[in-house]
Amino acid sequence: MILRRVAAFALGMSFAAGCTTGAQTMEQDLAYQRFQKCREWPTIVQRIEPSGRVVVMGREFEQYPGLACMSEQTREQLKSKPDLVVPAPIVNPIPR
Repeated sequence: MILRRVAAFALGMSFAAGCTTGAQTMEQDLAYQRFQKCREWPTIVQRIEPSGRVVVMGREFEQYPGLACMSEQTREQLKSKPDLVVPAPIVNPIPR
């Protein structure tokens, strides 16, 4: 009986610890929302930094329309959150 309680406690603690390691910042959540609205541009998200900077990989001809879309989404978010600081996205070229 005690062994079951210890096992259940250990399982519960490992589950709780696992859930907290994937936590995102508000900036990352907002950056993900911006990127999701610009999914029509075939870029690949490499990462979204804790600061909210989106780092993507894409072809040169996709870069400018994709950045324009991200800028438009940033302006939309700034309407409801005027003090939001949004770092510029980074586009890494796809190697040839």
